[in-house]
Amino acid sequence: MSKTTKKLGLKTPEFTDEIHQTLQDLSDNFNVLDNVSNDYRDTSPLSEKWRHNHIIWNSKPAIGEYVGWVNTREGRAAPHWKPLQSFTNGDHIIPTTDNGHVYQCIQSGNSGVMEPVFPASAGKEVQDTRGAMTWERSKLYVKNDVVFPTIDNGRFYVCITEGESGGIEPSWSLTTGTSIYDGNAVWLGYRIAKWKESGISALFRPFGKID
Repeated sequence: MSKTTKKLGLKTPEFTDEIHQTLQDLSDNFNVLDNVSNDYRDTSPLSEKWRHNHIIWNSKPAIGEYVGWVNTREGRAAPHWKPLQSFTNGDHIIPTTDNGHVYQCIQSGNSGVMEPVFPASAGKEVQDTRGAMTWERSKLYVKNDVVFPTIDNGRFYVCITEGESGGIEPSWSLTTGTSIYDGNAVWLGYRIAKWKESGISALFRPFGKID
């Protein structure tokens, strides 16, 4: 019967073990060794789930940089939210200010101009259109104002040229990146992205600054 080593928990087969059991023990050993082997990357990870205390070593160390990054919280790594970025279903992001949670895209589209208030409750959803208002006629709009059409079409529109809107609501294009002229104002349209709270986020922190 195999024994277990103290530090890594590796299995040391005995001569009396059956071949199948020995091969299984060796396979388990390889997995353990793979899990504890060093990871080298240019930056801290932006995807996948990571265990607490996992270390990523900097593959390009230099003066003024760090030796690596250590994960201080078990969870999923993801990039930070950014405005007007394109996302598809299944993408993950984390807020620019850490709240301990990660969010999954459940409706392909673009992030808004203002970062949404991300919910901390499990499974809660949020639409990425913070600050958007329903379009109004003959109103002065400034750059980065965000509006919805008076009839919902699943999109939001960002002002790219300041000016007064027209007396008649424009025909809102359903093609992302198409300019919409509205009196003296000009808009660009984007499909609305939606997010769902989907668990705990990993939190990698740099360590060992190189002098």
